[in-house]
Amino acid sequence: MRTRILITVGDINGIGPEIILKALRNPVISGKYDITVITPLRVQEYYYRKLHLKGGMENYKIISICEGKANVNLGEITEESGYISGFAVKTAVELCLKNRYDAIVTAPISKKALHLGGFLYEGHTEMLSDLSGSKHTAMIMLHKKMNIGFASTHPPLKNVPKILTKNLLKNKIKVCINAAKNDLGIKKPRIGVLSLNPHAGENGQIGDEEIKTIIPVIDELNKESNGAQLSGPYPSDSYFAVGKYKDFDMTFAMYHDQGFIPFKMVAGFHGVNYTSGLSFIRTSPDHGTAFDIAGKNIADESGMIEAIRTADKLYKTRVKNIKSGKN
Repeated sequence: MRTRILITVGDINGIGPEIILKALRNPVISGKYDITVITPLRVQEYYYRKLHLKGGMENYKIISICEGKANVNLGEITEESGYISGFAVKTAVELCLKNRYDAIVTAPISKKALHLGGFLYEGHTEMLSDLSGSKHTAMIMLHKKMNIGFASTHPPLKNVPKILTKNLLKNKIKVCINAAKNDLGIKKPRIGVLSLNPHAGENGQIGDEEIKTIIPVIDELNKESNGAQLSGPYPSDSYFAVGKYKDFDMTFAMYHDQGFIPFKMVAGFHGVNYTSGLSFIRTSPDHGTAFDIAGKNIADESGMIEAIRTADKLYKTRVKNIKSGKN
């Protein structure tokens, strides 16, 4: 049976509609999965004309939404585009919770537009967690050369030390361990945990979060029979510079840029954003709305294709583990 995948349109003024259309024109992609796109139909038709595309819309189904608000303003941040992007995600979550679909692939959104549209979330991860009622989730970036989980997603950097409590770290790492085992199929995941402070705090001389929070959590989790082996905390500069991350199945970063800078240097825009801890699979391309090139027919759909393929792999691995009693 083909994996039932919902694709949300993202911000209609960005490159989301373009990369969706280009990806699904490929019969190898559209024919392998059962794909439905949540979008205003008039947005699809607008981009078909704008990009001079021919054929492809017969390759997938459409759930049409918000037709009355669907006015494309290329490259602009608008209340209407934010509402549509949020409503598409909300619709997708509701359908997955009813078990009508197996996975969601989200096209990029603008956080500012999302807020203008009335959806007051920091991003997809927080929105999906709330709408699905999921207690503990984590953002994980996936690529064949590097997987990185995150303790925090988009808070201001000055707030990160306050957020990193023992309870939060333990729950986030547990979600990453479960994702590695159940969705990535890694029976005994090795996880390298990064420090918060430079030089891992220099034994408390330039920060004590490692001593008071991070090390105790690593020790506690290693004592639990969870099948994982945690190491660290490692100073992130040398960890990535000498390729230490290659020794692990997953790296666990404390904040956004600590993990995303090395990840994007390795993966480029071929990485996949995965929200772990949900009852359904959710992936997304590793790039933003790219308002500056919207409608110019130069957006690269390879990230969207990789997100679709990864959603299928994750779902099938999860199902296999459930059937075998490992999940």
